[in-house]
Amino acid sequence: MGKLSLENSELRYRRLFEAAQDGILILDAKTGMIEDVNPFLIEMLGYSREEFIEKKLWEVGSFKDIQASKNAFLALQQNEYIRYKNLPLKSKTGKLIQVEFVSNVYVEGDQKVIQCNIRDITERKHAQDALLRSKALFREQSVRDHLTGLFNRRYMEETLRRELMRAERKHLSLGIIMLDVDNFKQFNDNYGHAAGDSILIQLASLFSKHIREEDIACRFGGDEFIIVLPDTNRATTIERAELIGEIVKDNSFQYNGKPLELITLSLGVAIYPDDGSDLSKIMKAVDDALFCAKRKGRGLVAVSGESNHLL
Repeated sequence: MGKLSLENSELRYRRLFEAAQDGILILDAKTGMIEDVNPFLIEMLGYSREEFIEKKLWEVGSFKDIQASKNAFLALQQNEYIRYKNLPLKSKTGKLIQVEFVSNVYVEGDQKVIQCNIRDITERKHAQDALLRSKALFREQSVRDHLTGLFNRRYMEETLRRELMRAERKHLSLGIIMLDVDNFKQFNDNYGHAAGDSILIQLASLFSKHIREEDIACRFGGDEFIIVLPDTNRATTIERAELIGEIVKDNSFQYNGKPLELITLSLGVAIYPDDGSDLSKIMKAVDDALFCAKRKGRGLVAVSGESNHLL
């Protein structure tokens, strides 16, 4: 290559280097010292040219606390290429900047140099995070009952199916409680559907406060609710059903600041594997138990295969 051609090539490179919309660092591959920095990176990170030049990458403020900067240099000496897709850097003002960091080793004249390209991906990262949050919110909304905030029927059936498989695999028992509000239709007729909705919301809040973290409470439909109790035997499930019935009976329900009449529940209890070996059988068993409780009167717990428990 002729002298003029070489000078033109170097001039083109310098113009690209100065005008690039990515940060660029040039390092001595042998010592790791920074030899050059372009204006874009100076503006991005807020450090002056003097604060970059003749320093090692990890001696510059933005890279000081990032082990990756040392690892990158060591990897470059062996592999001649390194890339970090999501590296957090701090500007001199303390602003956090997400960057994509790509480094290559090449020969310049008789010297090996490292070129580090540093692209600001903060906006892209924010957009990705927003998309993930949106997807998570959509997923959350798709499995929640819009009125009570409890899980919905579809989620309960999917989860119960998984819990039954886990219980079978680990030889565990599982309790399930199905319950509804006594005389709820009459209550709606007397007070209106808005008052009925208020009762369902208050019930959901009570259930959430009085179940274990691993229990699954859902609105099954209308005024029917289901609570799944993993790793729970018959005696404990009955005890939990009776406790829920007592808590609801003792609670003062209100609507528009005014107290409402006494609310009681009918509750059915079934246990896996004693009362059913799969989803359809256990659901039929607990539904039959609830029907038995309703038939006997208000405020009863009926257990599949056993006599009723009066609250």
